[in-house]
Amino acid sequence: MSASDLTGFLRGRGVDALDVVPLLGGEKNRSWLVDDAFVARSYSSSTPAEVEYELHATEFLAARGFPTPTPIRADDGSLWGWIDDRPAALFTYAAGTHPTDLIDGYFSPDLHLGRNTARLAAQLHMLTADQTFPGRRTTRLDPLERIQRFLRSPYADLPVLRDAIRHLTDLQRKIAAVYANPADLRQGLVHNDISAVNLLLDEPGDITALIDFDDCMTSFQLYDLGRIAETWGRTPDRHADLTRIKHLIEAYDATRPLTTREADLALDFIATYAAATGADYLTNMLDAGAKVDDPADSYSMLFFLDLIGEQ
Repeated sequence: MSASDLTGFLRGRGVDALDVVPLLGGEKNRSWLVDDAFVARSYSSSTPAEVEYELHATEFLAARGFPTPTPIRADDGSLWGWIDDRPAALFTYAAGTHPTDLIDGYFSPDLHLGRNTARLAAQLHMLTADQTFPGRRTTRLDPLERIQRFLRSPYADLPVLRDAIRHLTDLQRKIAAVYANPADLRQGLVHNDISAVNLLLDEPGDITALIDFDDCMTSFQLYDLGRIAETWGRTPDRHADLTRIKHLIEAYDATRPLTTREADLALDFIATYAAATGADYLTNMLDAGAKVDDPADSYSMLFFLDLIGEQ
């Protein structure tokens, strides 16, 4: 990236930066801390239409007091621009630190934080109920579509995955029927990655911000419980803990009451989310030439199989 490219992008938003520091840890995008007041982001995989949707959604939420960074409009009123031929955006800086007591870098034993996160997800869904946003999110991140892609792949024929494929096939049939009849299942903005690594906390441990909406989509709101359950609904040895998961669902329900049908299908949506994540992980392993000895080589697939066994 040329310094002039970033400098020009910032100046177009009224920022004459004195201090720009690359931020580490982004899995897909490049980010920079600007003068300890803003964060600039260049999107590596999102299309302009997807970025447009994300930024309108986050601007909408921030304007209504939801704890997420506000995108900064350019002098011409646009929400995004370009850095090195990639869509880019500038956000206000959100203070706070990420949770630190994580297992394997992702899973949190702090059920109190998990319940607060479930309530935050419910708040997000209530604020964006019936809202549409400019731009367009593709369906490539939809959990059912990801499972179906995996089942169509050559990897579905691997003997080591035979039992998992049988359970995935049964699940995709059940959830496809739900998609065909979505009555009483609320749909709208889904963050799609509400995990500990996308939270910022103050010193007492309260949530100051939910960040990184770049995986967001329009789908069934209950999918956001999937990532929350994977993060806070496990035993220390990484298995699904149904008691903890039920506490998370109850915390969500206390803020945004579930319909009867949503309550009946909550575990199925959580299982579908985990199955999709697991299928993606196994695909990436196999694409890289790694050997899969067990479906549980993916913690998400293990989580899914645990839930199927519980049900």
